[in-house]
Amino acid sequence: MKMRTRGWTWSAAGARSALMGSAVLALTACSGVRDEQQSGQAPTAQQLAQATPPEALPSPTPSTTTDTATPSGSVTPSTPTPTSTATPPSAASLAAELQLEWKGSAVLPEYKQVMMTPVVVDVNGDRFPDIVFSSFDGDYYNRTNENGGNGNSNGVLRAISGKDGRELWTAADPYARVKPAASIAAGDIDADGKVEICGIPENGRGIICFENDGTFKFRSAPDAYDYNEWGGPSLADLEGDGTVEILDGNRVYSHTGALKWVGSDGMGGALYTGPVSFAADIDQDGLQEVVNGRSVYRADGSLKCANTEIPHGFAGVANFDEDPAAEIAVAGYGQVSLLDDDCRLLWTRSVHYTDPGQPFPTKPGHGGPPNIADFDGDGQVEIGLAGDWNYTVYGANGAVKWTHTIQEYSSGKTTSTTFDFEADGRTEVIYADELYLRVFDGATGALRWQTRHSSGTTHELPLVVDVDADGSAEIIVVENNHAAPGFNGIRVYGDRDNAWVGTRGIWNQHAYSITNVNDDGSIPAHPVANWLTPGLNTFRSNAPGTAAVCRVTGAWENTASLALPRILHTAALLEDGRVLVAGGFNTTSELYDAATGTWKRTGDTLATHHYHSMTRLLDGRVLIAGGGTCPITLATAEVYYPALGRWKATGSLVVFRTHHTATLLPNGKVLIAGGEDTSGAALSSVELYDPATGTFSLAGNMGTARRDHTATMLPNGKVLVAGGGNDAYATLGSAELYDPATGAWTSVGGMGTPRSFHTASLLPNGKVLVAGGGSWDIASSSSAELYDPAKGTWAATGSMSTPRRFHTATLLPNGKVLATAGYHQATGILKAAEVYNPATGTWCPAGSLNVDRYGHTATLLDDGRVLSTAGVSNTDQASVELFSVGGK
Repeated sequence: MKMRTRGWTWSAAGARSALMGSAVLALTACSGVRDEQQSGQAPTAQQLAQATPPEALPSPTPSTTTDTATPSGSVTPSTPTPTSTATPPSAASLAAELQLEWKGSAVLPEYKQVMMTPVVVDVNGDRFPDIVFSSFDGDYYNRTNENGGNGNSNGVLRAISGKDGRELWTAADPYARVKPAASIAAGDIDADGKVEICGIPENGRGIICFENDGTFKFRSAPDAYDYNEWGGPSLADLEGDGTVEILDGNRVYSHTGALKWVGSDGMGGALYTGPVSFAADIDQDGLQEVVNGRSVYRADGSLKCANTEIPHGFAGVANFDEDPAAEIAVAGYGQVSLLDDDCRLLWTRSVHYTDPGQPFPTKPGHGGPPNIADFDGDGQVEIGLAGDWNYTVYGANGAVKWTHTIQEYSSGKTTSTTFDFEADGRTEVIYADELYLRVFDGATGALRWQTRHSSGTTHELPLVVDVDADGSAEIIVVENNHAAPGFNGIRVYGDRDNAWVGTRGIWNQHAYSITNVNDDGSIPAHPVANWLTPGLNTFRSNAPGTAAVCRVTGAWENTASLALPRILHTAALLEDGRVLVAGGFNTTSELYDAATGTWKRTGDTLATHHYHSMTRLLDGRVLIAGGGTCPITLATAEVYYPALGRWKATGSLVVFRTHHTATLLPNGKVLIAGGEDTSGAALSSVELYDPATGTFSLAGNMGTARRDHTATMLPNGKVLVAGGGNDAYATLGSAELYDPATGAWTSVGGMGTPRSFHTASLLPNGKVLVAGGGSWDIASSSSAELYDPAKGTWAATGSMSTPRRFHTATLLPNGKVLATAGYHQATGILKAAEVYNPATGTWCPAGSLNVDRYGHTATLLDDGRVLSTAGVSNTDQASVELFSVGGK
């Protein structure tokens, strides 16, 4: 019987034949190099003959354990850890079926074996994902290239359509071959709007790249000291300058193949088989680092840190604790470890192992690249790791949560991926060893589905991608009969009823973390930290939903500088479109003309103001109130007349204050709330300014004295005051509402995170977004929350990529919010900007300013651009920049 499935042919008779053939030999040593220190000598032919055949292997039984990791560096013994076996509850089966299959091509038909991690990208611009992979001939993935070279592996790069399985191209040039067992990376490296594919050349040295149609693009000059057999490259914009780099272990190449730098801690990865390095901004300083196992390099190639207490290996990053920096999971040479972002060892342990009872010496195995996700839905991430004989899930503290018997002796270096197929909040684990493709329940390890599979195994893993753009996820697995008779090629499994939830149609490299690549294959200059995005604290896993990554287009550019440096000043958009800037430790004022991009001096203020307030009144005049030079706090207020270009005195505040808020009410009056008095005490007093009379009068006090808070006018006419610091300089989470109709304050629910020096923005949907903040001596926050006036409640939303305080937030014409610069106590003054999308509840990078700054201003111009002026800076406190909005 044959059935046609989405354009590919699947043969039931062929499958039965392959299954029977695979029973002849269950276990052989892969012809690649084994790490004998961890796995022992390869078994003899006699031992192989006595090995358990696959048809006799029992269904793998999960067990739970209660052991713990060894903290601070000492490695647990390599002997098996005793386990208390428990049978988990049975899990309902998944209705998976084979839907697509590629078994070879008319072009180089003998090259039909696949033993690497493919990528999924759109190579031909038809808006359907395509599968790109390398294939090899027979058992010879180390085969000598007949047309040149000496002992070179001979892999052929191919692309097939994910929609119907038709072959798109084969890179048949014998002089443009790749390492067939090495992974590849895909992305737009030259900004031409099309993806390129980069891999490891046949001799294992350097990189080789191809155009989107399979045409040879370039090959780097061989580096005599690097070698990568099974690892592979990754893509990243390390410097955030719009130029993509290509990473290969401790080496970084330009987008043209020129070697930029070589890291000092060795090639890394696994002995002989090679590394899989990648980029991530693990310390949230605005620049990505290169993570290569135990080593972390800065963007310029200098060593940030390396932990030599543990061996080299494979890495993954995620957030295992409450701080915004990532932790690094490292596996290799029989150990699994967790490092802090400074490479400090948090714990290490031996790869978990239960004796499989084979007639030859067995050991735990090397350990494959870590798969990180919240396996059991408890809100804390775990590490999934394969060895020779066990697939094991380790908790955040290194304790084994559950383990499953597998057969992965060929390499002991494969890995898994995770996905929630049914969107029921329960994660599934997808893993393929030498003999089976399996899906486990992430929480218990119960087997939900399995099917026969064959591979000699290298570093590969199954992928979960919506490969045919039908709105339902599929599993992609590679096949070869290198270790035992079985299948060859590419297989795609999906739900029988097409009921699995959707996901992205892209997976561009082995070290995939969702936010490392945009949906169109471009590489983000400042990717959002996936571990700070709700639902994306994973590594080597996709997420349900088709819009996992958003993209912001826009750019920062310099414009004319102010005549004088200024900090803690204010800015207001005038009715004629000019911007008035005043205050900041001097009495000068300046006007910015957006049409000409120039500044002009205007009238001086009557007093020096900083930490004051500035409010444009309904009649177009501008009110400045309070502020002063610490510890002197002013009661002075003055009004700017745009038509005259002059400041005039108005009535004084009733209470001397600084660090307060000023809010224009619908009736034209200005609400002045809280702040700090001349003694440094926080204020609860409130005043109203009446422009008609030019006088201030006291209004009802707030329930809580506060300074450095926010005040937001709501659509219902009430004013929301949130956060700030109290009289004891403790940071507040409380909030209250002012009703102009009654003059009364009422308490509302508190924020989830206390914060001051934060921002608050009224969104088009009527909710209020608060973001960031901290205090003078409390760490900056990356968290954000939404206040719903209809319910009077707060709810968490997506966190910013970068923790910040003293930043600005600007509502853009497209309804998104731009957060700009600020300060982070660990990294200092910031340049990074990001945009919040209310539709998705996520933040996206918005490039970096040219100058670092905090205590600056940000003003939305009439043409939709954002003007950022001056502020505290390490370089230029008079500089001014424009953000051109182009967010999708």
